[in-house]
Amino acid sequence: MSEHDGVGHELDEVAEHLLARGLGEGVDFYIPGRVPGLALSSEFVGLRAHDDGSYEVWYRGDWGADRVLVETTDFAVARRVFVDESVRLARGRWGGRVGKEPRGSGLRRLFSGGRA
Repeated sequence: MSEHDGVGHELDEVAEHLLARGLGEGVDFYIPGRVPGLALSSEFVGLRAHDDGSYEVWYRGDWGADRVLVETTDFAVARRVFVDESVRLARGRWGGRVGKEPRGSGLRRLFSGGRA
């Protein structure tokens, strides 16, 4: 990931964690710049890294308005809020198909345009 050199691996790791739990990238969660051309759902939880070393987690509701959930320089805090809120949103949509822990199934490909 070139947009955030140095933090890209952290963002990729959390995205892969959510995909392994059955969440859909661009559907339930979004990390700008990670998947070029990704079509987005009208409702999702987002995570972005800023140039000043801080992270922002936000929620975009169906009405198109963004609400910041947390801004922090601590990636562990941002990651926890991002994962918790993404899973909460996904469980409301998919119910039992969202795992508590990562699984090794191909379900993630269903929502991520075939990305393995």
